[in-house]
Amino acid sequence: MTTAITEFSRRVQPDVIGCPGIMVDAAVVDSIIRLCEDAHVIEKSFEHDVLSTDIVTTDNDSVNVNIATYITDHRPLIVTEFRIDGGLWETKEAQLLSDMDDISEIAVQGTKFFSYPDRTHIKFYDINAVNQRFFIKQAFAPLDTITTVDDLFYDRYRKAVEAYARWILMSMPGKDWSNPERAEYYKGIYKGEMAMAKIRKDQGFTKGSTRVRSTRFF
Repeated sequence: MTTAITEFSRRVQPDVIGCPGIMVDAAVVDSIIRLCEDAHVIEKSFEHDVLSTDIVTTDNDSVNVNIATYITDHRPLIVTEFRIDGGLWETKEAQLLSDMDDISEIAVQGTKFFSYPDRTHIKFYDINAVNQRFFIKQAFAPLDTITTVDDLFYDRYRKAVEAYARWILMSMPGKDWSNPERAEYYKGIYKGEMAMAKIRKDQGFTKGSTRVRSTRFF
């Protein structure tokens, strides 16, 4: 089940009298995205079986995975768990300057490097074996076109989202609803709620965790 973005806005609006509803909705969306970026509260995962034809040897033995095949309403932020055939690997993001860069120059034992060529793909480097199964879990943020959130997201993070939205709106200069002092109060509320969201994530209570099984991406 889902909750409309306007449900957040309905609770924020009385504190910013005179602010157009469309601006309140936009502030709410910005707040949801900011919380996801700060606390990684939405995670999604999937499996991908790698074929020998997937590996591009001229690009540091890389495998380019099409995230958009499975997840189209969110953009990836960071890898939070990566396994090859069940074995857990540390991961680090690396922005290589060209396809000819040598991954060995930055390689760390026990670590796989990845990059995001765009918002719909993730590329893993130094994949030198065939018939491997990837398990990829990533933190995501919704696109700015969202109109709803999952009910559990609303229940868990409503206070954080609404507090940050109030801070955005009250911090606007020269508006009828401007209130810098009150804005700082709500910013403090957001920081506290965001810290709690991080703790919940560390305890395994992330919202939006999904798992998709696939034998082929491309």
